[in-house]
Amino acid sequence: MMESKDSTAFGVVCGFRAMFVGEMTSTPNSILITGAAGQLGKRLLSCAERRANLTVVGLDHDDLDVCNRDAVIKAIASYQPSVVIHTAAFTDVDRAESEVSQAFKVNATAVRNVAEACRDSGASLIHISTDYVFGHGPRRPLNPDDPTDPKTVYGRTKLSGEKEFLDSGVAGAVVRVAWLYDTEGRNFMNTMLHLAALHGELKVVDDQFGIPTAAPVLADALLDMAERGTNMPQGVWHFAHAGHPTTWHGFATKIMEMAGLDVPVDRVATEAFPTPANRPSWSVLDGEPLRDVMGWPTQTWIDALTQVWALKQACG
Repeated sequence: MMESKDSTAFGVVCGFRAMFVGEMTSTPNSILITGAAGQLGKRLLSCAERRANLTVVGLDHDDLDVCNRDAVIKAIASYQPSVVIHTAAFTDVDRAESEVSQAFKVNATAVRNVAEACRDSGASLIHISTDYVFGHGPRRPLNPDDPTDPKTVYGRTKLSGEKEFLDSGVAGAVVRVAWLYDTEGRNFMNTMLHLAALHGELKVVDDQFGIPTAAPVLADALLDMAERGTNMPQGVWHFAHAGHPTTWHGFATKIMEMAGLDVPVDRVATEAFPTPANRPSWSVLDGEPLRDVMGWPTQTWIDALTQVWALKQACG
């Protein structure tokens, strides 16, 4: 599902329309998506529309409070999915520093609720995690079994969520991702385009390294995994595009090139933009092991950005 290199790889599904795709029945390809109003949840629903073999339900917070254990059990029992893709999360990294209890409730306790409900119903679970679980590790692509050492509340809550997943004994996978962006919504690409139009110049951090992750490509990858059901790779994995690591400055520069904007992009240090939560200086995840086991072709982050930009242009 990931071999194409143009906008048709995403079926040019413009906007994020449906919260519900197909009639959910207890079949091998029935999928329930939590956090369906979020960036990744919306993209999963859009990508699922092109897969006639899937029946998919997307639930946002108004439909399902994942922090409510009884509500989670009831939802899993009602929809009877074969796979749950858990994207619901507390993702405001800075706000987590002052709302510690709520961040742990959403990113850890809720994972236990979903994992145990899936385990007890026989459903597999794909749980989305983050590069923030790492600290000051080696300056090479990080493997899933590298030591974790989160430096932020957000990172600690997400690592606790991973532990809840693993301790539950549920079948499925934790998939860590970094620097996620898409054609719509609040993300780095759209922020840079907005600021460039507003100010005519950009100042962007150049001492944090990572590999941007295109949400449309990630969504298709997660659906590929979900289609395998209990045969999906088990345990903790990293999803990341190939290619040389870049910085936020490098990413912003490439976005301006794609947009055809002659906007100065100045390099600054992290200290130029103080934030409540410290950002990782090295967020380069090694996606090759998961790519190999799933049989996906190698795709650089620049190729993925080219795809996403074509999709953005096609959708106006």
